[in-house]
Amino acid sequence: MKIRYGILSLLFVCIQASAQVNTERYHQDYDKPGFIYFNSLGFNFASGNTRYLELSTNFRADYNGDKNDYLLVAEYAFKTSSGTRATNKGFLHLRNTRVAGQKAFLMTETFTQLQFDEFLLLRSRFLLGGGLRFDPAMLIDSTLRKMKMLKVFVGTGIFYEFEQYSSDPPEKFHLLRWSNYLSLVWAVNAHTSINFVNYIQPATADFKNIRYHMNLMLSTLITNKFYYDLSLSYSYRSMPVGGKKPDDLEVKNTLRFKF
Repeated sequence: MKIRYGILSLLFVCIQASAQVNTERYHQDYDKPGFIYFNSLGFNFASGNTRYLELSTNFRADYNGDKNDYLLVAEYAFKTSSGTRATNKGFLHLRNTRVAGQKAFLMTETFTQLQFDEFLLLRSRFLLGGGLRFDPAMLIDSTLRKMKMLKVFVGTGIFYEFEQYSSDPPEKFHLLRWSNYLSLVWAVNAHTSINFVNYIQPATADFKNIRYHMNLMLSTLITNKFYYDLSLSYSYRSMPVGGKKPDDLEVKNTLRFKF
């Protein structure tokens, strides 16, 4: 074997970067009240025939109240390959979810987000929007639901999107998008859970301008505080900028610590 050093993998093994962030996968799948924090750090490197350096960090904070839940997520990833920068991206997302009525079948959502992705020429992306979130499993009298092993959510809403690209010439976009998603959280057992999200976001002025995203994540509890997450994401943009490909595939391995 010609590679002098083995690859140290703690977090974030990527196949390809994606400009679309699937924030639905960050929705809480627990009912514990108060504050909850997660933080993860990653460092990957290889030397020899394959040379790269990869750094990443992820922070999440939740506050779960009687009627209102708040979510704050911050992520950053950086990678060089053979001395050339291949990844430099990050985002910040803030969301409020409020229960409408006496039961949690219907919820309202408001959110804002900042994002950049140098590899896809995205200098900045700003989102501001809201919508409705439904929990159809609340209407199902099943053993899985009573044991809190299964959660299914359907959401719809509108958001304003402003994007700036470092293409030649530079491009800017202002538009409204209609966002629709289906989310499923399944607690397979006490140590393993599956999170599946599927959503589509057409522009309200042009339904041919579509963004689609799918995320599948398997989370396993290793110890009392450490989790191993394996996720697969697929994104499609009908109108990519700067000659980039319309679709992206991404695979991540993550060690996560819960405070």
